[in-house]
Amino acid sequence: MTRPGMREYVLLLLLALMWGSSFTFIKISVHAYSPLVVACGRLSFAALVLWCFALIRKSDMPKGKRAWASTFLVALIGNAIPFFLISYGETRVDAGLAAILMSTVPLTTVVLAHFFTDDEKLSLGKVIGVVLGTIGVIVLVGPETLSGLGGEFLFQLAILVAAVGYAISSLVARNLRDQPRIGSTAVILTFAALMLMPFTLILDQPWNMAWDFQGALAIMYLGMFPTGIAMFLILQLIAVAGASFLVFNNYLVPAVGVLISFIVLGEVPQPNALVALAIILGGIAASQMRFGRKSGPVKGDGAKSDPMASVMEVPESNENGEKAVDPHRV
Repeated sequence: MTRPGMREYVLLLLLALMWGSSFTFIKISVHAYSPLVVACGRLSFAALVLWCFALIRKSDMPKGKRAWASTFLVALIGNAIPFFLISYGETRVDAGLAAILMSTVPLTTVVLAHFFTDDEKLSLGKVIGVVLGTIGVIVLVGPETLSGLGGEFLFQLAILVAAVGYAISSLVARNLRDQPRIGSTAVILTFAALMLMPFTLILDQPWNMAWDFQGALAIMYLGMFPTGIAMFLILQLIAVAGASFLVFNNYLVPAVGVLISFIVLGEVPQPNALVALAIILGGIAASQMRFGRKSGPVKGDGAKSDPMASVMEVPESNENGEKAVDPHRV
């Protein structure tokens, strides 16, 4: 790994812009089409884009029953269900608020990793981070939602469940670290699109919906950039700068999401949303700290110091020069 330069920082900012803008474009899409159509359309377009790249790069496909089973689970838990839930949530929840709710993904991953992995146990910093993240969510949605009295509680809950789905899929994706990145991601997106397609065609019958150019363009953008091309930025950043550098995106995405929703949609964040954002970001920072431990040599680029390292770290390149797949937040 090399020290990140200006190029890597620009790529990191572009990745944050793509992921942060996705909440605004989902909001635009669900004004015109149903959540199922938005999620299925986004995944279908992204799958086409990834298959084009896979053919150009002559990417291999996943190998082994375990890898194929993992791609199916990641498609279901980390793509099909969360994409629908986020779209459903944003029918009532502001795009900026959705971005902040989704910023809890790293902290959710920390908790799940403690119970389902052998090498990612909770530390003092991670516990502090989870506590701060929980406080941030309570501040964000309002204490009254804990009793189910919030008018938008179910829609906020849908987005939080999507965040849990992302976190679970991150752990499942550990089984894909030795698989071709592009081919595996193309398979994941295809599985996810096929999962939603029957429900979309039977329940919503999109051919009966009024055509909306802005909504259709937003869905194409979601498939092309935040879901498709963003994967290549992840590949480049991990290969050059390492997983620890990429984790900085966890701080940028919610802030960018709030900013873009303000610029494009005119959504003015409430004071409690800004306070919650600060608390959650503080929790993410705390979860990466090591309290009471002396710094020592670390393997590779130091990715083990962050809670997402187990998901993002990659082995050596395969014969096609690809890295292992990281379909988290595809």
